[in-house]
Amino acid sequence: MSCSEVALCTGHSAKLDLYRPMENSTKKPAAGSLRAGCLNFTELSAISVANIAPTLTAVLIMPLMYGAAGNASWLAYLFGVIMLLFVALNLNQFARRSAATGSMHAYTVMGLGETAGGISAWCLVWAYLFDGIPGVAGFTIFADAVLRMLGLHVPYVLMFAIVVSVIWLLAYEDVQLSSIVMLVFEGVSLTLVLIVCATVLFKHHFVLDTSQLALKGSTFSGIAMGVNIAIFSLVGFENPTAFGEEARDPLVTIPRALIAGLLLSGILFVIFSYTEVLGFAGYKTTLDKVDTPINILAGLVDMRILIVPLSFGAMFGSFAAVSACVNSSARILYSMSRKGILHPAVGSTSQDQWNASRRGDHNERAVLYHPGCVALHPRDTVA
Repeated sequence: MSCSEVALCTGHSAKLDLYRPMENSTKKPAAGSLRAGCLNFTELSAISVANIAPTLTAVLIMPLMYGAAGNASWLAYLFGVIMLLFVALNLNQFARRSAATGSMHAYTVMGLGETAGGISAWCLVWAYLFDGIPGVAGFTIFADAVLRMLGLHVPYVLMFAIVVSVIWLLAYEDVQLSSIVMLVFEGVSLTLVLIVCATVLFKHHFVLDTSQLALKGSTFSGIAMGVNIAIFSLVGFENPTAFGEEARDPLVTIPRALIAGLLLSGILFVIFSYTEVLGFAGYKTTLDKVDTPINILAGLVDMRILIVPLSFGAMFGSFAAVSACVNSSARILYSMSRKGILHPAVGSTSQDQWNASRRGDHNERAVLYHPGCVALHPRDTVA
């Protein structure tokens, strides 16, 4: 048994020989390595929340949740958060002892070997890919809606290419800048949604909705399906573990960011689901039959002035979600390259002061762009 395995089994916070903790984040990184200590707790939490994308859940996923769980939507999200909280607490047993780039891959190798580690790494890359493509498509759809309000039309593929290129450029130049942009964009979009939710509660005089509290009309199978949707909505909370080499004091900040991102998003999901179900009570169309629930709610509470800003907020939220996917998947590809699963060129980094994982970002841009274009507008795609 290696010393790393002994440390994990005995529970001692010892140095691991295979996945070295970062003791001094101010130390200058070696050539070809990532920029050490550039991400603090706030920036790591922003990456986690951006990947979970609570704004997109509020504007897109909530009708699906209501169609499954009905008045128990808030409870399904609560169950989902509690279940994943146990996952996060288990994951933190590793994160408090070990930090590396692409740590989810590293943890699996540590416990189950190289083969299982390779499988888990590929699963993560594909998960981030399939999580990112809908985000880019969502950005394009909301951008098209805003442009049509202004009497303009831009081809879908052109908008798709622009957003992917901008996200790639941010990730290519500086992961810290990219994380700050995610924080600002997600913060703006969530603020707009929360304003609408607060207005809905005010219009209802903050009276408790007995139909929701009593789970009126809900079934066990519907709640179970809702929990599945809730877990899907919360995927991505683990991505701070991918930045072990770039995190500041990673053995402390990464575990905290994992829990903070999950709890913050979970609380928002419960608030959004409760408020949207309450707001649609008595409306001519039920929540599960609408495409833009937040925009409709804004109209119902006489805040139509926010409809266009809310569309911009949905664009910002989509942008932040895709940016988080690109940054996280690039670190997984970097780790796979350093372990010999992929060609060494995939793990190459710039030699300037920023030290971003650039070749991985190139690869992720390519796989995001082409399948997404086919899904969004197949006739406009050039083979």
